[in-house]
Amino acid sequence: MSSSSDDWWAAKDTDMNSGDQGQEDSGALADAAADLRYAAEVMRDAATPPAPAPESNWDFSWITEMRKRSDNGWAFVTALFSFGPAWLLFLVTQRFEFWTATGITLIAFVFIGGWHLRVERKTTRLLTWSLPVGLAYYAPVAIVFGLAKGLVGG
Repeated sequence: MSSSSDDWWAAKDTDMNSGDQGQEDSGALADAAADLRYAAEVMRDAATPPAPAPESNWDFSWITEMRKRSDNGWAFVTALFSFGPAWLLFLVTQRFEFWTATGITLIAFVFIGGWHLRVERKTTRLLTWSLPVGLAYYAPVAIVFGLAKGLVGG
């Protein structure tokens, strides 16, 4: 194909691009380009998800979230106020020394933990968490009993 003189896509030098009319057209094009840039920025900002909230080192919401999201979290939080205090009461009523209570807790943890590995039930998970929780509750009680025993001489 040969190029003809009436090519509509070819740029033609006319009197419109000269003088005041050309400056007005270029100014209008510059304004339109600025408006398009602004519209593109607004659309980009609208499509971008918001930034996540800044994390805090002292945020303890993971404790409440742990209960909702995993079986271990449920068992741990439930052990804090159910079987953990029951294990504490057992250790207190037997008046064990702290290291004896620790040994008994370890032996119970091995048996119940092994049972949990075999059957994996919510009850065994709860009991497995309750043993160390109860022992942690017992530590200050054993310290107080030890101090009291030393004070009364027996």
